[in-house]
Amino acid sequence: SWNKLVHGGQFVSLNGPHGNGGVHDHEMLALSYVDGDSSASSALVEWKCFDGTSGRVFSSETIPVSSSVVQIVPLRTSIHHAHEAKSCRQLALLVHSDQSVSVVPDTARSYVIVDEAVSAAGQNGLFVHTVDKKSGEFHALRVSRKSGSELQQTGSNPFELVTVGTTIFDPSQEKIVNVAYPRRGEVIQSPSTVLGDDALLLKYLNPHLMVVVTEATKSFLSGVEPLSDGSDETGNEFYNALVGGQYSSSSSGQKRKPLGASKPGAEVSSSNASTNAATPSLFISLVDSVSGQILHRVSHAHALESDLTEGTAATRVPVVISENWVVYTFFNQRTRRTDVGVLTLHEGMIDKNGITAFSAPEQELSFSSLESAKPIVLSKTFGMAKAVTSLGVTTTKAGISAKQFLFGTANDQVISIDRRMLDPRRPNGELKESEKMEGLIRYAPLLPIVPLRTPSHIYEVSSVQSISSASANVESQSLIIAYGGPDVFFTRLAPSKGFDLLPDDFNRGLLSVVLVGLIVSLNVIQRMNKKKMVSTVWS
Repeated sequence: SWNKLVHGGQFVSLNGPHGNGGVHDHEMLALSYVDGDSSASSALVEWKCFDGTSGRVFSSETIPVSSSVVQIVPLRTSIHHAHEAKSCRQLALLVHSDQSVSVVPDTARSYVIVDEAVSAAGQNGLFVHTVDKKSGEFHALRVSRKSGSELQQTGSNPFELVTVGTTIFDPSQEKIVNVAYPRRGEVIQSPSTVLGDDALLLKYLNPHLMVVVTEATKSFLSGVEPLSDGSDETGNEFYNALVGGQYSSSSSGQKRKPLGASKPGAEVSSSNASTNAATPSLFISLVDSVSGQILHRVSHAHALESDLTEGTAATRVPVVISENWVVYTFFNQRTRRTDVGVLTLHEGMIDKNGITAFSAPEQELSFSSLESAKPIVLSKTFGMAKAVTSLGVTTTKAGISAKQFLFGTANDQVISIDRRMLDPRRPNGELKESEKMEGLIRYAPLLPIVPLRTPSHIYEVSSVQSISSASANVESQSLIIAYGGPDVFFTRLAPSKGFDLLPDDFNRGLLSVVLVGLIVSLNVIQRMNKKKMVSTVWS
């Protein structure tokens, strides 16, 4: 059994204006799922449509469902029909484990709204997906309307799911321990990064990107044994594919590549790579949730407490996705410290003189998960002296302020690290002039923890499991809340300082005196000018 609060829409930012599914829209939908027992033929879903400010319940109902719910897609309409039964401005599309779909509330008007969402999503339709952690199966599905179905008939369920793609993480080799998604409606200030030589590094911005974290199983680790013929390959084909770099290759049609990127088809080098690579035990997979294909895959060794122990707890790997950045952490058993992995995704690069008044490079005007090329991935790993339990990132109103990544640590602190410190493009040697102009910092394997960048300060925040952020009414401020344990911590951060705020010691009294003086002087000058004009005319 579970309870879920649904608010907003699939294509609507949570920070949107009033009446469009934003934080100021009061109408919400509460869902409660109850498993079926021996006396019940099916499970039940109870929903209530209510006003989030007053608690007033507009409508409610309990409906039977054929199987468990694996995904909830929020949908929204701008009109509330109070005279209709079971009317609600907030809707939800429920995806079930048997790859069926249902609509809540189950009314003819809700069917029309879902049908409009399917049509408005583009020529390809509305896509959902399911992830089965036990079997390791990932299914990309498209919502379509059944042929010959009627939208005006309540309870007819005129929608079905069509499989688009399937990816299987073999449960005998690896098991899924975490799945992460980007923030809905994140504001992105620029689709590119300006380099020190005025070239443009294009960001790979895929709204359907998701991260699947898997860890190696006992059968995988015990099966990595060299063959008797003396070759480097083992009897485990999955391990041979990893060593061969099949999952870490990338393709790009650009002539230039940014620092740290590999050639098409070549293995991506990592800062912690060695000649004799240890057996990988942790895998980070970037998956497109619409096509179901794996865009990129990296592996790490020494991530399990005991490589051959069965039944141990799953490795905790917090993940956060922001713009084209993917940041994750895990505890390295060999170095006995926390490793922070960073991936940045890019489409390519445009030279300094690539865009002029008379020429411009050919760029795709639309993005397609089914047709667009895979991203160029830059990666680097850093070390941290503290164990990490959760990750977060700051959010601002227009996305102009610098980003800071937030880490909930095992010693009950919330610390922040500037995104520049985690940039995988940080050079290993002396900085060039163009790198200095860009603001890059020389690479250091260990991330410093600065006490002045510790939002929790002297307070202890016990067992932080999640860190969320929201934008304030001014661009420089970001609202942060850390929760999950017995403590809840809230604060306000200024990642780029208060550039749009007056300081506390600002002399407001002097400003008032100056303004009053200017107004009085203006009135006096106007009267003097008027008197002079009158005397000039009479003379």
